[in-house]
Amino acid sequence: MAVSALTLQEQLVPTSPRTSQRLNHRMLFDGMQEGSVTASTASTAGPLFDEMPRPRSGMGASHGRAPRSGEKTASAAILALAHASKHAEVAELFCRLQMDGVPISKFMLPSVLKACARLRDSRMLRAMHVLVIKCALCQHVVVGTALVSAYIDFGLMDDAGKAFAEMDEPNMVSWSVIIGGYVHSCRWDEAWDAFSAMQRAEVLPVDSVLVMAIQVCSACKCGDMDNCRSVFETMVDRDQVSWNTIIASYVRLGLCEEALDMVMQMQESGFTVDRFTLGSGVAACAHLADIDNGRAFHGYLIRRALDTDAIRGSALVDMYGKCGLTELARVVFNRMDERNYVSWDALLSGYVENGQVDLALSIFRQMESANIKANQHTFVNLLKLCGNRKYTEYGRQIHAHAIKAIHQMNVVLETELIDMYAKCGCIEVARLLFLRMNERNMISWNALLSGYVGDGQPAASISIYRQMEQASIRPDQYTLAGLLSLCWYQGHLRYGKQIHAHLIKTGYETNVLWERARVVSPESLRMLKNLIV
Repeated sequence: MAVSALTLQEQLVPTSPRTSQRLNHRMLFDGMQEGSVTASTASTAGPLFDEMPRPRSGMGASHGRAPRSGEKTASAAILALAHASKHAEVAELFCRLQMDGVPISKFMLPSVLKACARLRDSRMLRAMHVLVIKCALCQHVVVGTALVSAYIDFGLMDDAGKAFAEMDEPNMVSWSVIIGGYVHSCRWDEAWDAFSAMQRAEVLPVDSVLVMAIQVCSACKCGDMDNCRSVFETMVDRDQVSWNTIIASYVRLGLCEEALDMVMQMQESGFTVDRFTLGSGVAACAHLADIDNGRAFHGYLIRRALDTDAIRGSALVDMYGKCGLTELARVVFNRMDERNYVSWDALLSGYVENGQVDLALSIFRQMESANIKANQHTFVNLLKLCGNRKYTEYGRQIHAHAIKAIHQMNVVLETELIDMYAKCGCIEVARLLFLRMNERNMISWNALLSGYVGDGQPAASISIYRQMEQASIRPDQYTLAGLLSLCWYQGHLRYGKQIHAHLIKTGYETNVLWERARVVSPESLRMLKNLIV
């Protein structure tokens, strides 16, 4: 007859004046300070358990010998409670067993560590880590993996990494847990390093880890599509998830033609297109402005009643907007069952990209009426419409809305404001906004310099150009071409020679002169072509 967890607990914890009162496990861990646990901290955190009654002679951690009958019973009780997801009871029983001097078993620790994570009790987890160190069980692969997993559940990836490093021989499960933790935390470089270390350790990855590796190498700076494809080719049993992951990776890296080719290969391999494949396919068509394949994907979505879904519907709206078919984008948008910020932003972006100012502003007002909160990207989109003196007032109104809605503008939005005011002829406003920026990048400097060039102020333009040199900021070739043209039109030969000398030093001369000749006149362009040839 199977013994219930309650019966086991009663056998382990006989009724007595000391144990009849219900024990709150948190009492034992409330004194534990937050912070990383290492072997060096065990001596300071250890008193949490040192205050408990010491085990009788010969009793302690049982990792070095076969467990005795009492230890087996204790482990079985904890495992039974853990299997029933009674995590609070697991923690409580473990504390009672410690107080009664029952030795710690490597079989019970994984369940207790899992209970710490499920109860969201980080202090108990750190105290358990100290206990694991004292019992020299950090190196044990099952206990170590459970400890790593618990830290990952709290998002404490640094602690998880340290616990992982303490294991002697991590197995496939251990590697899968730590790589998955890094992926979930978007720590792509560390995830790729872990995957590379796993390969050096000659641990054969399962397909789920290979899928994560494809995600990682398409997202981290050390990875590329060659790595993604190499990982994909090593997979023995490719499934729908692995195909969708490699296709999504191609799209993420902007290799959209290759993504569409992979969709064809997937179908040729006997797999059907699902909603995830369709989402990636529509995104690839949007990037390529491929209306023919885009319509094909749309038809596929309609036949499966997925075109009104928020994710796929938003992708369709984006695709039609990028293909210049904003009316169709609006039709898809109106058919959607539910619209979120992404849906509204896709429609707004379509109108912006096609220069439909009134419709874009109308959508913005509808967003506000629908209680869709605009973010920095929304305002950046709208400001792109206002780089013309005709829309200066619109730009000011959008700026006022942004001030009310955004607590701290980022460098992208501030730069777009500078560019908008400069193009509208409000160069002083652009300069003041530039001076107030907490952070400036190359685009910010170029926007201001381009504004002064466009405003026909050669002296101020040269001054900004020199400040950029001092700040080690390199102007782009289009701004420099405009600056040379300004010097040429206004007869500032001295300034023009200084800029030309700098272009020779930096190796930008040919590109900038080519752009300048293209802007000035067709005749200048022909002369430069002859000179280069």
